[in-house]
Amino acid sequence: MTTPLRILHLDCTRGQGGQEKDHIHEACEFRRRGHIYWIGARPDTFLLRIAQKKDMALSLPMRSNFDLFSFLTIRRFLKSEKIDILVTSSYIDAVLGWFAALSLGGNRPVVVRQRHLLNPPKGMLPFRRFCDFIVAVSDIARFGYIERKIPFWKVVAIPRGIPEPGEGKGPSPSPSTDLPDNGRHANDRVILQIGTFQRDKGQLPLLEALRPHLAMNPSLHLVLLGEGPLRPNVERRLASERFADVKDRIHLPGFANPVPYYQRASVLAVSSFREAYSLVILEAFSHELPVVGFRQGGVIEAFSRGNFGELVPPWNFPLLAERTVAWALRDLPPGGGAARFLPGSFDIARSVERTESFYRWALERKKAGELGKNLYETFGGRIDPFARTAEKIEGAAEPEGRAGREKKEREISGGLDGSR
Repeated sequence: MTTPLRILHLDCTRGQGGQEKDHIHEACEFRRRGHIYWIGARPDTFLLRIAQKKDMALSLPMRSNFDLFSFLTIRRFLKSEKIDILVTSSYIDAVLGWFAALSLGGNRPVVVRQRHLLNPPKGMLPFRRFCDFIVAVSDIARFGYIERKIPFWKVVAIPRGIPEPGEGKGPSPSPSTDLPDNGRHANDRVILQIGTFQRDKGQLPLLEALRPHLAMNPSLHLVLLGEGPLRPNVERRLASERFADVKDRIHLPGFANPVPYYQRASVLAVSSFREAYSLVILEAFSHELPVVGFRQGGVIEAFSRGNFGELVPPWNFPLLAERTVAWALRDLPPGGGAARFLPGSFDIARSVERTESFYRWALERKKAGELGKNLYETFGGRIDPFARTAEKIEGAAEPEGRAGREKKEREISGGLDGSR
């Protein structure tokens, strides 16, 4: 029997979105497999409240990168609980966690930076220096770090998963009062969009693109599920005269259990400008709900787990609205409409199994004294395709200018055709 891993996951976020839900799903699955798992989060946050309910919480103020109290608390916890893997998620906890771990010397845990976002980081220093490895939630996110000169061997991609519908959620929630009832409104169609109200989730342009369709189809409803800083902007837009005739069919329930909405909706619209990996797509697929979104980022990878819906060119909100309405009204193309999902497509267990294997591999690298080393240069005769050549390492001058480049090309071509 393998020794259980002891994991501490830090996140200073105050949000209540897919990243936070993924932390909880991952922690619960690790614990189900017999491992020890804690979540360190700020007081009065969604993440800490849920972690407290599941008896795996560590409360940390994490006020700044220089929060001495948080630093000392993390350090003591790492030492007393003999943590094997420290996972960090955001800038403040990445700095505090790294230096708390580093202060333990050779007894420190392996530090893994988990990355759920496709947004370009403000600075690359935390990713270069303040972790041993980066775990990105999709291939597209991993490639982004490689393009920013993070060594390819330091970044791995492990796609996320979700629990089975209803798993660990208690009894099914009651139907929401924000949805059209199944009586005289039984034939009404619901378009669902889920996400934090922020610019890159695209609620405002989606709202504008769907307005004429809502006006032409009195049976259509739009539900924007979530909260966030841009909700007042949406409310002001809905209060304008242009939305007067459709306002009563646009619903803003706030944060709520999404299950009743998945069950009642006709289609999920993913209007995000960028997504590292969309858990709401997996959730929709698991409820056999079609999805219409932009062909970009991790949306494409999420669609590889199933085939029920349609992807349209990025930024084209009129086309996104048109195809969303078509799916909502089931005006499908020939041969469309059949849900096709790969076996085990949505299971969080598969994601955690791969994550556990990676953590154990990382611990072996630590025991061998190989953390921070490029194994592809030195192990088994393999070579890093991006490695600097011996000539460059020794500081030999490179040919400069057009003449120098032409000379170098002649030397290379001569070596290839045997004319030298």
